[in-house]
Amino acid sequence: SQKILSFREKSHADVVRGVRIVYGDRAIVDLIGQSEMDFIYLDQQHGIISTRDIYEISAFLARYKILVLVRTSDQSSVNIGLALDAGAHGVIAPDIESANQALAFISNTRFPPFGRRSWGAFAAGQRGYATPGEVANPICWALIESSMAVAQIEQIAQVDGLDGIYIGRYDLALSMNVPIAEIAIHESHNVAIKNVRFAAERVGLPIGTSGDFAQLSSQGFRILTVSSELELVTQGLKNCLSTR
Repeated sequence: SQKILSFREKSHADVVRGVRIVYGDRAIVDLIGQSEMDFIYLDQQHGIISTRDIYEISAFLARYKILVLVRTSDQSSVNIGLALDAGAHGVIAPDIESANQALAFISNTRFPPFGRRSWGAFAAGQRGYATPGEVANPICWALIESSMAVAQIEQIAQVDGLDGIYIGRYDLALSMNVPIAEIAIHESHNVAIKNVRFAAERVGLPIGTSGDFAQLSSQGFRILTVSSELELVTQGLKNCLSTR
């Protein structure tokens, strides 16, 4: 669709900004939809987002330019298919550690003969939801969050069909035995992230993570994400309370 195509083009040429959603409150989602954010991603791995939430939020935000992506709980064809069936424009697949896993991920998002996704788009064709054409070529971001994935990043980044590489910095730190408190300053962790960024850049893929937008942008990240809608509320409260 034009919506997906426009987002894909922007993410490859410019910076895209979004918010991770863990609870799915409709009022907050609507405010984000009205903003200049480019996407939200509904987190089923660490949030309480259901298939019904994806279905309703995708329809709710259809009137806006913002894209709805889903971070599925795993890489399975069932859960990826459900997210896309429910109207999501794309998927962030967790814990991709090899080119074979990345290939399987892409296959799970594509209908035959280009993949193995089962036809069951219950949201497709209904007013306010994605059409069959829109969900045939969804956005696909691979989540890199382990030292094994970093070791295989050159091969992963070259998999046809990937639209971006997303780094889970906290899980990557845990896999490298790096204390969470040292994420921003630990040398080996920073080197690992740079290696992922360079591999992605060599094949023209944008790289993303969550954190301070200005800082991330200066480090070469082009997919910038607020860590959650809760952070937006927390920061707003801090701003209010800091005013005397």
